[in-house]
Amino acid sequence: PPHLRHMSEMIDITKPGDGSTTTTTMSMNKRESIADVLTLLWRQIIALSRKNFVLAYRNRTATFLRIFSSFFFILLIFLVNEALKGRFAIDPFYRDYPDPSRQVIDGIPDCVAQATNNNECFTFAYAPAPDSTGKGFHPTRDYTTLADFEADFAGVCPSSAECEEMFRVHQVVDIIAKSNALHGTPKPIDPLKVAGFRNQSAMDDYMYNHPTKTIGAYVFSSPTERTMNFVVQVNSTSFTIRGVWNRPYIDYVLPMQAQAHRAIASFFKVANEVEIATQTFAHPAFEVSSFEGAVAPLFLLGCE
Repeated sequence: PPHLRHMSEMIDITKPGDGSTTTTTMSMNKRESIADVLTLLWRQIIALSRKNFVLAYRNRTATFLRIFSSFFFILLIFLVNEALKGRFAIDPFYRDYPDPSRQVIDGIPDCVAQATNNNECFTFAYAPAPDSTGKGFHPTRDYTTLADFEADFAGVCPSSAECEEMFRVHQVVDIIAKSNALHGTPKPIDPLKVAGFRNQSAMDDYMYNHPTKTIGAYVFSSPTERTMNFVVQVNSTSFTIRGVWNRPYIDYVLPMQAQAHRAIASFFKVANEVEIATQTFAHPAFEVSSFEGAVAPLFLLGCE
């Protein structure tokens, strides 16, 4: 048969008795065997390649996605990583500060309304104030005398001493709102964006129930005419402003503290020329964690 052509049989027969033996030798033609195997393998490769090409051509969309999907995922990972680098580039933590400059503490920035608050917010809150609703008192009116103040809030003030304290606090808050300035430009705070509460407990309850309504508050104490103390209470709930996380202490607490000192000095008619400034601690730029190194292997494994 043809598949046994590589086999050949050699028979050598000698006469008996002359000391020789009969031997049969089988041999393979190795060259012909290897050539036949390679030919058969090549035919199989050509046939399978042709079949796969025809199938791929008939379903061109799937073939395109199969070939280029990994490139799309790699491009997506690259763009996301570049976006993260750009996002963190403005953060002082990821910037090189060999010799930081001084930053003068400016006025109180205006509040940024959040969608959860129906686009309403307060620049700051304070206590004590003649509030009887629990929703905040707005200091829209200027009171030059204690008598006018007591006449409007006689039913709200628990006692004459507390009413006098609220009146002094009201004057300081009025100075804070009217003398506010940003970058050297006067920017008074709208009284409707200032909320006063009867005491600290009422203010704490309101800020707890409305965590993004206001970022900071004053707790004033004025037991006598010549005494005015305050504490800045910050709402540490963080939020983003155009993709940038706010820093409650730097952005709000320090401006509120500086503005209150100026207002109290003005209230007592004391010259105040003190300039308050901050300076970032010198440090090298910290590396941003690599999004490619964390996510790329998973995408590449999925594409495979």
